[in-house]
Amino acid sequence: MKPNKLVQIKNVVRADACIQFLMNRPKTEMVGLGLIYGKPGLGKTTYASRIAFMRGYIYMRLESTTTPKSFAVDLLTALYRRFGLGEFIPSGTTNNIFKHCLKLLDDNPETVIVIDEIDYAFKHERLLGAIRDIVDVTLTIVILVGMQDARNRLAAINRHYFDRCNYFYEFRKVGRDDIRKIAKEVMEIPVDESIVNKIDFNCEGNLRKAVKIMYIIERAKASNPQLSIANLDLGRDL
Repeated sequence: MKPNKLVQIKNVVRADACIQFLMNRPKTEMVGLGLIYGKPGLGKTTYASRIAFMRGYIYMRLESTTTPKSFAVDLLTALYRRFGLGEFIPSGTTNNIFKHCLKLLDDNPETVIVIDEIDYAFKHERLLGAIRDIVDVTLTIVILVGMQDARNRLAAINRHYFDRCNYFYEFRKVGRDDIRKIAKEVMEIPVDESIVNKIDFNCEGNLRKAVKIMYIIERAKASNPQLSIANLDLGRDL
């Protein structure tokens, strides 16, 4: 399979619209905060990481152990790398490091930051507040990426924070047309409707599962080019 592809399926196009909306917003009137959310396996992290790499955005992934200090250090490190400021990363208190981040972002107002696994921040008021400060104090665009209940949880935790989000997009299950498009772009064998049918029927709209099925089909076809896809048993592998 061809690696690192970002196929223009519906979720990708609509998530791109979120970023474009925030880029074109009246910057002095609206903060650049958006939220992309959805169930597991629909391609949110793949989209977030690949779009960041392709367009030079800053990609950050929160973890269960992320603290305000580690977030500030990771952000400053990413900013130094993004703007070619050298390998020596200033140290100091959380407040000083974060102020340094804000200064760099203020000097580079076109910066876009994608923060994946935002759900981990919901239990850390200071961490969530630091992310809010980025869009309040600078013109930076921040795209939060979270699970299916991220929108409701954010609204429940802090209504004022929720109201700062100027674009929401929920990733949906992938449909047959999307599966056909992905298969034709990433699979290294000819893709006919029997392959599309097999993937569509078995993946249940889950992109992660669809990609796994594509890989299984490619391997099976490599071993037996005459194999009938309709007769391919996926039971053990799924």
